[in-house]
Amino acid sequence: MIRFLTLFFLFQLTLFGCQNNNDSQINDIVENKNHFSIFKYEINSIKNLFLERYGFIEADNEVEEIKKLLIDELYNQDMDYIFNIIFPTPEFTVGNSPKLLVTSPRNKIERQSELLINSKIDLNSIEKIEKKIKDEENLSSVVIDIGGIAAYPAIVKESNNPKKLFLTFGHEWLHQYLIFYPLGRSYFSDIKMKEINETLANIFSEKLLISLCLKEFELKEAICSIKYKEKNEFDYSNFMKNLREDVDSFLLKKKILAAEELMKEATLELNNNGYNIRKINQAWFAFNGTYADSPSSTSNVDSELLKFIDNQSSLKEAIDKLKNIKSSKDYYNLIKDSAEIKK
Repeated sequence: MIRFLTLFFLFQLTLFGCQNNNDSQINDIVENKNHFSIFKYEINSIKNLFLERYGFIEADNEVEEIKKLLIDELYNQDMDYIFNIIFPTPEFTVGNSPKLLVTSPRNKIERQSELLINSKIDLNSIEKIEKKIKDEENLSSVVIDIGGIAAYPAIVKESNNPKKLFLTFGHEWLHQYLIFYPLGRSYFSDIKMKEINETLANIFSEKLLISLCLKEFELKEAICSIKYKEKNEFDYSNFMKNLREDVDSFLLKKKILAAEELMKEATLELNNNGYNIRKINQAWFAFNGTYADSPSSTSNVDSELLKFIDNQSSLKEAIDKLKNIKSSKDYYNLIKDSAEIKK
């Protein structure tokens, strides 16, 4: 518990200088009762962790097992540790992950202001917020569910899928780790740094999963099973890539209403094919496009990072080099130098 509290306060001090300050334009539009407070969450988490550690409330055995698998894999990858303890110590709470309000200009896809929203907000309130932002600010906006937040302990959305939990744990742990280095602290400096951080966290967790699945363990079938696409199954990835290209084309030609109508029609088609997506618009693409390995993205950062990581002697070596970049210029220089050395 003392170790946890020490890490908690270290994390708060480090995070204090890295906060995103670009959400002022939407702060006042959302009622205070619908704001999500990271500070209140973390105080409550400390209380629950104390009660759990001393047996007053029961821990989720599967969540604890998945956390142990992550810790073992972090040791296996030789990630940083102090006195034989992984740093930062992986800590997660699985439950009501907040929602995120994201905005984008209507005439282009660009992630702008964002605000954490209470997970218990009702659909009517969400739609009122999105309408008000459009009417008053002429911005596209969407309130979306998110997989997790790299607070300390990290907030992870509840899931019955052990594989998804492992990947989210790995993703959020890397964010926790990187906040102590220039790359993580530069998260909010511009959209490219946000994209690099998020895409790297996705790739990192996938690499951990691949390594984990080479071993034998109790949850292996649940975590490592692969679902193969059936012959006539709807191709979500191809559909989304084509949609993004068409939307970008309309916006480039200043056909904003046509782009928005196309996204409405696409939302209906996706839902008819079993995908539960409430709304696709410019803000939805702006958020999902931050993850360069997503079909919603037009970025090459995922392929650049994969190639860079595969050219290093280990995942740890790749992270050690990447964690010290402070800007997109540093990133491109590192990628370029690595490619030239490989030649």
